[in-house]
Amino acid sequence: MKKYWTGALMSLGLCVAVMTGCGSSESSTPQSQAPSTPEAPAEQKSAGSWDMQRLLLGTSSQGGTYYVWGGGWAKIMNESVPNTDISVEVTGGPNTNIQLIQDGQMELGFATTWLAGEAYNGVGWADKKYDKIRGLFPMYSSVLHAYSLKDGPIETIHDFTTKHVSVGAPGSTSDKAGREVLDILGIEPSKISGLPTNTAVGNLRDGTVDAGFAVTGVPGPFMMDLETTHEVNHIGLTDEELQKITEKFPYWSAGVIPKGTYKHQTEDTKVVEFWNYAIGSSELPEDFVYELVKRTFEKQQDLLAVDPSAKQTVVENVTKSSIPLHPGAVRYYKEQGIEIPDNLLPPEMK
Repeated sequence: MKKYWTGALMSLGLCVAVMTGCGSSESSTPQSQAPSTPEAPAEQKSAGSWDMQRLLLGTSSQGGTYYVWGGGWAKIMNESVPNTDISVEVTGGPNTNIQLIQDGQMELGFATTWLAGEAYNGVGWADKKYDKIRGLFPMYSSVLHAYSLKDGPIETIHDFTTKHVSVGAPGSTSDKAGREVLDILGIEPSKISGLPTNTAVGNLRDGTVDAGFAVTGVPGPFMMDLETTHEVNHIGLTDEELQKITEKFPYWSAGVIPKGTYKHQTEDTKVVEFWNYAIGSSELPEDFVYELVKRTFEKQQDLLAVDPSAKQTVVENVTKSSIPLHPGAVRYYKEQGIEIPDNLLPPEMK
């Protein structure tokens, strides 16, 4: 198994960070590698028809949901799936995860169905067809948060004009979606910065950024943190704006953050919504993937303790995938009585 290096690697305290809900966001290249999560006792690791699987899981950068999810899920899998050692990587998010899986430098990752679908079909952002990625299981839906501080001059998304806006780290869903929304709606900020969510929140606090975008689950850890110190303006979209956006991007949909989700949110907020999916390499053993998927659903209660978004991690949401499933995943879903559409069957099963 290949590993990659960046300019500097920093250790991440996953066991504490995951359970306390520290978040994640994203940047264009992998920035640090978390230590391997603890392996389960030997008696739990002795079974399994596959060789020891030492794998890398691509999440995103600190400040949002992928990092929380990744640390928690990896720990649960390491403790419950035989011959498994999954290490969590801080990466640039979906695009980076897809590229690294395709190149054989990573085996597992998280991605939005939007970016995965474009990658597999070689359209949109993709410069080629990323044909080695396979769907494993549905995670949760996430939304594009648009936000500013309430004591500032911004009330609607059109007030982003002539302001300094952070769209998320380069290569992240936030980055690409935020830029597309600005372009579709004809909004021209004075400056657009690609900042990881935690950095953008810090800059918003000190006044060097006026507003931001961030794609996370609901509630977003970064937003809950921001609201501990400042009143936040949750900026929604109109029905007309959403229609204009979703007409251009069929993998996007209209969603709502219900009022009261956040401390300073007094009304429903209409937003762009995406689905997030766990993906893996087509080269992973079928029996191993079957066991990963099976254990994921069996351990849903443990995942809920990691992040409440796991309430959407149910077999009925398997058809949210925009790419073919791994054969091991297909076998599990068929055992659960789920009918798999032809477009989600991988080439190797046709």
